[in-house]
Amino acid sequence: MSYVKDSIYHTSLPIKVVDEKKLLTKYPCLGSGEEGSVFKYDEKTAIKVFEFFEKREKLTNKFAKIEELARIKDKNFCFPKGLVGYLNLKKEGYYMDLINPNPSCYDFSRLDGLKDMKKVLEYIMIADKAIGRIHKSGITLGDIRDDHILIDKSGEVRFVDTDNYAFLDYDYDLIPGRRNWFKRTYDKETSRIDNDIFVYTIVALQHLVTGSIVRLHMSDEYFVKVINALDVSQEVKDGLRLILSDAENKPHLNKVLKRVNPDIELTKRLDISSTYFR
Repeated sequence: MSYVKDSIYHTSLPIKVVDEKKLLTKYPCLGSGEEGSVFKYDEKTAIKVFEFFEKREKLTNKFAKIEELARIKDKNFCFPKGLVGYLNLKKEGYYMDLINPNPSCYDFSRLDGLKDMKKVLEYIMIADKAIGRIHKSGITLGDIRDDHILIDKSGEVRFVDTDNYAFLDYDYDLIPGRRNWFKRTYDKETSRIDNDIFVYTIVALQHLVTGSIVRLHMSDEYFVKVINALDVSQEVKDGLRLILSDAENKPHLNKVLKRVNPDIELTKRLDISSTYFR
C-alpha cells in the first residue's frame, strides 16, 4: 500500500538529494537489512534509504527519532547527520559518516584473527567505554553484535545501525532478539542498560576464548563455569560474575577488565568448546 511521504524540507537537519535511478551505479550498495539499504554517497558519506516500511506512522516515528539522534555526537557512533530524499523531495532516509574499514580487522567478528591479545583487549575496552557514554545520554543499543561494531583504518571503533537504538520515548524499530538475552537466561526482567551490559560482556568474552560462548540455552551454571575457568584474578572473576548473573545495576565491563594484566593473564584463549562446558 503506497502513501504520500513527508517533504524532506520538514526537518531541522541538513539534507542531501540523490537520483534514485543512480542507486547501485553512482552510489554503490554497501549492504541491506530488514528496513532498507546502505549506499556509498562519496568518500566520506554513506546514505541509508528505507525501502521496506509499510505503515506511514511507523516511518514518521522513525524520522522523528532520527531528528533526535542526530543531536548526539560521539566519535565512536555513526549517528544520523542529515536526511536524504530523491528528486521528488520526499523523505527517504538519512546520511552518516562512511567508515573506511581496517582491512585486516574491519569489525569485531575479525578480532579472533588478531594474535595480539593486548590489542583485542584494547578494542573491547574502547567499545565498552563508548557504550557507557551513550548510556549516560539516555540511549540503549539493544542489538549488540560483532558486525555492528566496526574498526576503521585509523584503528577507531565505530558503532553502526544506530537508527534502531531506543532513545527518549522512541523504542527499537526492529525488536532485537538480544534485548531478551537476560530474560531468557534468568526468566526475569531487567533494565535495558543492564541487558546491554550483559549482552556486550558475552560478545566481548567471546573474543577472549576459543569456541562459542553464545548458546541457545545459556544458564547461570554455564556462566559460573566459564568465569571460574578464566585465567584471571579473583577480583576480575567477581566483577564478571556480577555482570553474568541476575544482579541489578551491573558494572560496565571496562571497570572489570581494567584490572586484567594482559602480560600475565589471558595469555591464551581458553577452549570453551571442550567437554567440560557441555
